[in-house]
Amino acid sequence: MTMKIAVMGGGNGSHTIAADLSLKGHQVNMFEKEEFAVQMKGVFESCQIEISGVAGHGKANLNLVTTDIRRAIEDVEIIFIPLPGFAIGTYAELLAPYLREDQLVIIMPGTLGTLEFRKILRDKGNKNNIILAEVGGLPFATRLVGPGKVKTFHIRSICPFATHPGNQTSVVYDKIKELYPSFRARNNIIETGLGFLNPLLHPAGVLLNTGRIERSHGNFYMYEEGMTPSVVKVIEAIDKERIAIGEKMGIKLLSAVEMMVESGYGPKGTLWQAINASEGLTPIKGPDSLANRYVTEDVPYGLVVWASIGNAVGIATPTMDALIGIGSVIIGEDCWKQGRNLEKMGIDGLGVEQIKRYLETGEHPDM
Repeated sequence: MTMKIAVMGGGNGSHTIAADLSLKGHQVNMFEKEEFAVQMKGVFESCQIEISGVAGHGKANLNLVTTDIRRAIEDVEIIFIPLPGFAIGTYAELLAPYLREDQLVIIMPGTLGTLEFRKILRDKGNKNNIILAEVGGLPFATRLVGPGKVKTFHIRSICPFATHPGNQTSVVYDKIKELYPSFRARNNIIETGLGFLNPLLHPAGVLLNTGRIERSHGNFYMYEEGMTPSVVKVIEAIDKERIAIGEKMGIKLLSAVEMMVESGYGPKGTLWQAINASEGLTPIKGPDSLANRYVTEDVPYGLVVWASIGNAVGIATPTMDALIGIGSVIIGEDCWKQGRNLEKMGIDGLGVEQIKRYLETGEHPDM
């Protein structure tokens, strides 16, 4: 069945999702903010994106490429937001005046971005019962390799999917599961928000290799050379804290190794073995500077999210807190204030049971 879909933004994920869904026969609109439109001038002019790699090859013809947000989402059924964590609030504000109850918003990766998005809609006066969904990562490992050209390096075997409110997950999943067979329905967004590999792997992998990165001149392979046994020990400590938060919320989260295997990124074994034998990760170069999303996104919009939930439910997160502190020094901003904290998620002051009820039903004590 052909669907009308809008894809927000002009990054790696946005280009890939737009091209992939268009080649699958769906009618796809693509939106980019006017200040960034020049960076994808060719796509605006041709309405085409070329895709290559493991997800297939082809030249996708888009229905519309525009800087008009209202026109981009008019009459579409699904709105994909495959953007960095720091962009979610901006897009919630852009979309708030126009979103209708019959439209589904999918944030990928989510990391509880649905809660921030929901709060902004509420604050901006959009009281519609809009279903928001989030996915624990993109369906692909993908990169822009030229203007209007993307290459996919890996297809994830499984992408956890859940909605807010959680009691709508099964209904929504039945509607969209054909778009990406890798989507798997989960109980609620705790499983997707805390079931995401990037905040688990990236901050430790970068912050514990800062000297190497700054001296590498862009020739640093993080998974191949940066994931030493000691670095992996730190990641395992973060993993234990993350799993403890899930347990307090009544959710059994997969371990880091289980997520590596489930997503198809690594073989079974210890975490060190899974990372170092990953055919999908080891060929990818690491960041060439510390002003990179592995720090600027995955600390304030990854670790801060997890540690904030830990604070709310009474689970100590000393390893996460340490990396957040180091990351704040390197970024030059307080990641606790900048990032997706409890206030931005709209759950500050709520107890465990209140948070669980809000996740399941959408009923907020202050509404």
